[in-house]
Amino acid sequence: MRFVMSGDLCLSEAIQGGFFVLLMRAKNIEYSIGDRQILSIPEIAIHEGEKIGLVGKNGQGKTLLFRYLMEDLDVRPQVEWMTSVSWLKQLSEEMEKASYSGGEKTLHRLKKVFEESRHLLLLDEPTNNLDFKHVEELERKLIAHQGSMLIASHDRMLLNQVCTKIWELDQGTITVYSGNYSFYEKQKEIERKQQNEKYQQYSDEKKRLKQRMKQKHDQSKGMRKPPKRMGNSEWQLGKNKAAAKQKKVERVSKTLERRLDRLEKVDKPFEWDEVKMSFEQGDAVHHKYLCQFREESISRNGRKLLDIPQASLPNKARVALIGNNGSGKTTLLNDLIHQPERFPNQVDVAYFNQNLESLPIESTVFDYASESSPLSESMVRIILARLRFYEQDMNKRIAVLSGGERVKLALARLLTRRAQLMILDEPTNHLDFEAIQALEQLVLDYPGAVLYVTHDRTFIQKTADRLWVIESGVLQDFEGTWEDWTNRHQQREAAEDAVYDQLTLENRLTELIGKLSMPTPKDDPIQLEEEYQRTLKQLRSFKS
Repeated sequence: MRFVMSGDLCLSEAIQGGFFVLLMRAKNIEYSIGDRQILSIPEIAIHEGEKIGLVGKNGQGKTLLFRYLMEDLDVRPQVEWMTSVSWLKQLSEEMEKASYSGGEKTLHRLKKVFEESRHLLLLDEPTNNLDFKHVEELERKLIAHQGSMLIASHDRMLLNQVCTKIWELDQGTITVYSGNYSFYEKQKEIERKQQNEKYQQYSDEKKRLKQRMKQKHDQSKGMRKPPKRMGNSEWQLGKNKAAAKQKKVERVSKTLERRLDRLEKVDKPFEWDEVKMSFEQGDAVHHKYLCQFREESISRNGRKLLDIPQASLPNKARVALIGNNGSGKTTLLNDLIHQPERFPNQVDVAYFNQNLESLPIESTVFDYASESSPLSESMVRIILARLRFYEQDMNKRIAVLSGGERVKLALARLLTRRAQLMILDEPTNHLDFEAIQALEQLVLDYPGAVLYVTHDRTFIQKTADRLWVIESGVLQDFEGTWEDWTNRHQQREAAEDAVYDQLTLENRLTELIGKLSMPTPKDDPIQLEEEYQRTLKQLRSFKS
């Protein structure tokens, strides 16, 4: 297990400085499925006050680690518990098929966990299917929790707000980063740059050794022939001397070859392909807006879901549609894709949702992504590579792909279609951080407009330049980023609180004036006068 600390804090100092009460320790964590070893962790521990985020690519074994610690696997774990613990299991497909919605099911299970009032919380994807309101409520509860916790979550903002330590699970082992998620991201970037430098050094040395070997090989080869100006008789006399020199050159060549064989291989880090997707001139849309709403409403089964006083979808914009569960987001998207008359004639609309049952499971990755695409084969392969489908994946059948891989492939097919508008309904579900970050870059590079629904606040912050926000049954069109919106929201709430506080002070001032003008025997005129002056001073500061 490797440790990466923030600042100048070392591990022993961190433990002595407050994280000294041991709550859980697990040793010799080993677990395999068939021939594949999933977990191989010498030791992990959770101490008092630690709020730990567990991250890693899909399939690395995060849920398996929870199950191992809670003795929910077919092995006997070496785990010591020194406190009470609550475990929130990840919402399974069977749970999602219950009569309640996924969000309601998650809220019910979270309520039960908090009611148990255990000191240590193990939370596996606690934000699944929750809308922004409930995710923010959960954040506040986790920040206020006086105990410790281990959280596996795809919500980067929650991990950043709540966690003080990150465990990265990769290739069966844990690397510890002592800081929040932002610290973890910065350290990963530093590691990537260091890896790039090591690879460059390795590549340069390998190239140098090969060039030297070629030089020696050419030199040795040339020694076998007499020089052009030397006759055969002279060559025969100096042949033995030349043979000795040749052997020396060949020994040097062998030494270089051994050095090349012993050179420690360094893998090349992944780099984004610096290729921007672009429309040909004939595909471009020369309209300022792709669609607009004016004094409209959206209804279903005779029930009005939301009003839209005014909203615009600009050409080439990245628009995030946000709102609580059940507010009408998906209904609005469905209305848009089934009303082509809303768009200019030449606008092609591509749509993605999480219903992947219609994928042709016998088709291959490349064939499905490239079918009917106007893009070149190389561009299709670049898009697939940016979603982590490499050369060895091109001929894989869709039938053998995981759920997350099928989501990525469906998104790749949309990207290769080169539509002027992409509509995405929850595209980040089932994707790990690496895939989400790849999708963020693809959305930013996409040459057309993108309208999407997601519960991933970090994805919105990094990609959206416009928000359609549904609140209290009304859609508001906001030109700005997620950060702009939250800042405006906070200012509005602060202003409302100030108005409330001012009214409270004015009412109290009126009450004190009444008591001072007609005090009862129980009233102390001096205390009343002092309180009156304090209240008057506070009220004046509010008004100023």
